[in-house]
Amino acid sequence: MNRRKFIGRSAVLAGASVLPYQSVEARSQQGELPIIKPKALAVGDTVGLVTPGSALVGDAEAKAEANMKALGFKVVKSKNYNVRTGFVAGTDQQRVDDLHEMFSNPDVDGIVCARGGYGTGRLLQMLDYDLIKRNPKVLLGFSDITALHYAIYQQTGLVCFHGPVASSEFSIHTTTDAQRVLMAGDRAVIKRPLTWEEKSAESYQYMRLVDGVAKGQLIGGNLSIVCSMLGTPYDVDYTNKIVFLEEVGESLYRVDRMLTQLLNSGKLDACAGVVLGVFASCRAKSGGVDDDHYVTLTKVLKDRLGELNVPVIYGLPIGHIDDNSTLPIGIEAKMDSKKGTLTLLETAVC
Repeated sequence: MNRRKFIGRSAVLAGASVLPYQSVEARSQQGELPIIKPKALAVGDTVGLVTPGSALVGDAEAKAEANMKALGFKVVKSKNYNVRTGFVAGTDQQRVDDLHEMFSNPDVDGIVCARGGYGTGRLLQMLDYDLIKRNPKVLLGFSDITALHYAIYQQTGLVCFHGPVASSEFSIHTTTDAQRVLMAGDRAVIKRPLTWEEKSAESYQYMRLVDGVAKGQLIGGNLSIVCSMLGTPYDVDYTNKIVFLEEVGESLYRVDRMLTQLLNSGKLDACAGVVLGVFASCRAKSGGVDDDHYVTLTKVLKDRLGELNVPVIYGLPIGHIDDNSTLPIGIEAKMDSKKGTLTLLETAVC
């Protein structure tokens, strides 16, 4: 019997159409630490800019600082900010030192990654998780920063924020969403911007791959980085969680391969639901292994995830796009396929 179908049928027989939020006791039994919520940010607060992955290029450095000041924050840059060493922003030790300094500095209220890129995963074994746990702060970023979110959440229980990096395009949606989640502490509703109705690209269309409603703690990030966490001490248990994923610039056969890896590993067997953001510029290569006469993003997603027995939706504003929502990892949320929404059920900051 198909294991995914068996698990889904078992849940229905048990009357578990909407899985419950995990209590502290339940998390403890699964070997997970209690949730720690960081202090909300406010206008006038100081945010520390760090580059734990790749270095900024061109005018991105000035743009990152301007974006933070536009949100009303004072800005301080890490000691080794944007140092270039090969394809990463400084040596591993320099980038770890910068993160430790920002977490331990009492004058820094929150930490924003200026860019993703590559290299964050190299730092995970070097981080002082006890220091981070003693000094909980907002940590914001996405893409390669997914590795940092996973490790810190898994090792400390600190809620981390998958959202724009400082050098992102801060559209009205991106700005408003970040303010609501990080500053106002709203129980935000993540849904497609009205302006997306004008978008014709396949990657921006909404898909109800499997209908349903589900509750669970949020976990997820960039698909490539999520797959790279498998088998490491920093991976996170997906049991009863809503898993969100996004990707950019990958050929469709690679998207298929990564989703297959998640399925083969059993990672999605007991999750509560799957929310897919925008898989920007993920296309078939004409004349290649995924010839565009035969393969589309829709076909790949339906083939790989369409038989899961939990709700699966595609096309929310999450990912390498201008309208990038801020999602708090570890916070209880509810997804609804018919409404096309992902709703935070509790505040992510204190």
